[in-house]
Amino acid sequence: MLSAVSLLTLIGCTAQTAAAATTTRSYKFGSVIDNYKGQYGDVVRRDVCIIGGGASGVHAAVSLKDLNKTVVVVDRAHRLGGNTLTYLDPATGTPIDVGVVVFQPLPAVLNFFKKFNVQLANTSTIVANVPGQPANLSVPAPLYLTIPQYTDLRDGSPVQVTQDGLAVQKAIQGLAAAMAKYAYILDGFEALAHPVPEDLVMPFGDFMAKYKLEAAIPIVFSVAQGLGSLIHLPTLYVIKYFNFGDLKAFSEGYLTQAQGNNSLLYTRATDYLGADNILYESTVISANRDKRTTASGQPELLVSTSDGGVKLLSCGQIVLTIPPNLANLAGWDLTDEEQAVFSQFTTSTGYWTGLVKGVGLNQTIAYTNAAANTPSHIPVLPGLYHVSAVGVLDDVWWMKVGADTATLADDQIKARAVREIQKLQAAQGVPVTNPEWLIFDSHSPFMMQARPKVIRSGFYKKLTALQGGLGGKMYYSGAAFHTHYSGYLWRYNEDVVIPKMAKKWKRGEN
Repeated sequence: MLSAVSLLTLIGCTAQTAAAATTTRSYKFGSVIDNYKGQYGDVVRRDVCIIGGGASGVHAAVSLKDLNKTVVVVDRAHRLGGNTLTYLDPATGTPIDVGVVVFQPLPAVLNFFKKFNVQLANTSTIVANVPGQPANLSVPAPLYLTIPQYTDLRDGSPVQVTQDGLAVQKAIQGLAAAMAKYAYILDGFEALAHPVPEDLVMPFGDFMAKYKLEAAIPIVFSVAQGLGSLIHLPTLYVIKYFNFGDLKAFSEGYLTQAQGNNSLLYTRATDYLGADNILYESTVISANRDKRTTASGQPELLVSTSDGGVKLLSCGQIVLTIPPNLANLAGWDLTDEEQAVFSQFTTSTGYWTGLVKGVGLNQTIAYTNAAANTPSHIPVLPGLYHVSAVGVLDDVWWMKVGADTATLADDQIKARAVREIQKLQAAQGVPVTNPEWLIFDSHSPFMMQARPKVIRSGFYKKLTALQGGLGGKMYYSGAAFHTHYSGYLWRYNEDVVIPKMAKKWKRGEN
């Protein structure tokens, strides 16, 4: 048998020259996009390609179109809106928001809804039902008031929870004062101080203990759904999501779509953008963002589309709004900086929502998940936040599941939710059923996190430095770059992302 060196000699080269060729040659088949040349029809050319059709992506697309930029939105779902999802009862047409429910009254929220003539209502002005009484059918379903009954949904047993109203009120006031010191974090991670204050890096439970605010933890947990068991998270993540604006809204009210259909905003935005500018059920499978090596002279994205084919996008600029974990970015030509930063998102919480029918429990009671022997009676997760009826439809129930990890499969979550309902049914002495799922949606990964030591080492300074990368071609928005709150993401687009993009336009670089 010939040795490797003998074989190389026979074909006219040496091991040394072969190694040199490896490092200097431009290979013919090194690009997926080039290999598929001729298979993707007409190239879709746009000023801006937006990856992700949730709150950030749709708002960015609309805002850029308003600035006379051509856009295309790529989303893996069959609709726009992301975590905003509304169930429409086929018999009555009654809408029930099962994703995003309320908004803080920020100018960005008021302006976006006004643009599409979608009516908002302030929750402080809505007359809901008296707890224990039937729902007011003219009021959005999430405002239906019930009587809380603390229950360990692992076995359906009651949990004794004692709350001191005055202590809770004092703790909420103290939390507002503590948050006020860090109000700048609501402007985006660009505003985060360096070094990062230890208050923001320490576990939220320790933060609350430091300021003697433990009485408010159950309130934060019930409102900040999606953050898992919450008290172990760096405080930064918690008070960006459950923030000063929420405390203000407790007294002044939140905003919600007047008929209980927040998805109407995205329906009208979809019409405004136009069908030719949206690729549904589509995913980027390859990227070449080096305009020096593309046929169009612009960054190019190859997209797998819903019709089973592929499309090539030629993009003046790109806005990435999907969760930037490495799994989502497989096929992208990540820079060393992007790879280094995104790989530091090592964990995230999980959140799933839906509706079921056929539970048969008392619809005036909210069976709120709790545990007898955990800090602040936080329930053991993964598990339902509560089992409670929507009120506006008979025997239809909210399903909201939280977890400290996003790795659980949807089928596991649905099975767990049904088991907890059945345990509760058995404990309450009603027939045990197999409830019918009317709608189900995954919001996972929800809160993407870097570890505390990574945050201390300047992670968010490196993350925000990615804006305008690749010579002003690459920009980012979405929850990982701010927080899971539509209004704050819209404001971030307006105040940070689009102004940065516009600087390149003024220089004639797009």
